[in-house]
Parts: sequence; structure tokens; C-alpha cells
Amino acid sequence: MASSIFLSVSGVLMLYFSFNILEVTLSPILLCAMFFVIYSVYSLNRVTDQEEDAVNMPERSALVQGNEKILLILAVVAYIVALFLGWLASPFAALILLVPIVLGIAYSKDVFSIFGIPRLKDILFVKSFVVALSWAACGALLPALYLESLTKLWFVFPFFFIKMFINTVLFDVRDVKGDTLNDVNTVPVVIGVSWTKRLLLTIQTLLTVWTALFLNLFNNYYPVLIASMIYGYLYIIYFCTENNRNKTLLDLLVDGEWIITGIGLWVYMGVCPV
Repeated sequence: MASSIFLSVSGVLMLYFSFNILEVTLSPILLCAMFFVIYSVYSLNRVTDQEEDAVNMPERSALVQGNEKILLILAVVAYIVALFLGWLASPFAALILLVPIVLGIAYSKDVFSIFGIPRLKDILFVKSFVVALSWAACGALLPALYLESLTKLWFVFPFFFIKMFINTVLFDVRDVKGDTLNDVNTVPVVIGVSWTKRLLLTIQTLLTVWTALFLNLFNNYYPVLIASMIYGYLYIIYFCTENNRNKTLLDLLVDGEWIITGIGLWVYMGVCPV
């Protein structure tokens, strides 16, 4: 599906961004592996979330109906290809690439019931946490395999995690109607959109402070990081306003953030070689 391919390209450019700001040599194999992992995970998500999508994204749900088996086969093949590519780069890379699927299974299935823990999907904040952790693990840890010092990783991992946490909650704002009807306890369903906006702006401010603390480590890239902070504030304010929840625009500007950032970084590096 086009949306899964779009997200996969965004993930590749997120990894491209990470390789560059960590100042390690790009690995084309890992860039390809990132594409296939994200394509697989989000193709599976299209199949498992049909009930919610029937309300929030009926056109997407209609495309999935009747094609579930094909999507599942493509998702499995894509993940196998991703793991193979990861293994070619490093066995540790293959292990990192397993994080999204392991977290996804733990999130969607009732695997912890024997310990008296409810299904993770039913616990507030867990959905956003799982998605953010999956992206941050791949985006930060794959390039970190080539780092001599892990100092920069202390910034990059939280940076990606918080960015993707905000991203996920913004889509919950868009989907608040369908999630309410399906009794899905997302942040905006529980605390309301207004308080969600305040929460996200607070988190964005914490990320801005965190970025400022580490900015001296990224002297070559600080204009890009500052632009990323400003961009974060703008889309939180815009998409938490009731009349500004256009689904296509949200996909392009929020899911496409890493495409915009990656292209911006590429242009910046061309104009101001590091």
C-alpha cells in the first residue's frame, strides 16, 4: 500500500539523518533493511487495525478488505528480507531489527496475562511508547553499531523516541472519534484534545532543552536540529486545532517529517559541507 511505502521511505530518511548526525559512514544495506522492516510492520498494522480504520480511515479499510492474505504474505517476506540484510551488516543489526516485531506482538497479544498484567494495548500511553521505542531503537542503534564513543547516542535515542511519541499521539488526536467508539484508551480519548495539546507542547519543550544541552556535540548540524524543534512546535499547535485535522496533510507533514528533515539535511550539507 502507498501509505506503508511512504512510511518506509520516511524511515529510511530518518536512518539517513541518524547516520549523518552521528557522523558514521552510511550503510546502504541497513537503509534497505529499515525500509523493509517498516513496510512489514505497517502492512501488518493495516490488517490488525481494520476495525478502528473503518471509522477513522474508511478508504484505507476498504483497500485492505479482501487483500488481507496478500498483505500478510508481503509483510512476512519483507521482514525476512530485512533480517537477512541486517545479518549481512552485523548479527547485532539483525537483533535490533527484531525489536519492532517483538514489541508489536507484546503490544497486540495478551502475552502477559499469566502475570496478571492486562493486554498492553489496553494500557494508557503504551501504544505511543511501543511505536516510539520501535522507531528509536532502529533509528538510533543501527548507526551506533559503528560508533567508537556512545556519547552522542545519549542524545539521539531520546531525540528519536520523543519525536515519534509526539507523532503517534498526534495521530491519536486525528483518530479520537473512532478510538472513542471502539473503546481504545488513547491519550486524547482519556484526557481530551486540549490537555493533549498542552502535554505535547510540554514534551516538545523538554526535548528542546535536551537538544540545547547536547548542541555543542553537533556543531555541524545545529541549524537542522533547531529547525526540527521549531517544526515540532508548529505541527503540534496546528494539528491539535479542531479545524486543522486534514488526514492527508497530517500524513504528509507528520509521518513525512523525516522525509522533510532528511531532504533538508541533504540540502544543508550541499550548501554548507561539513
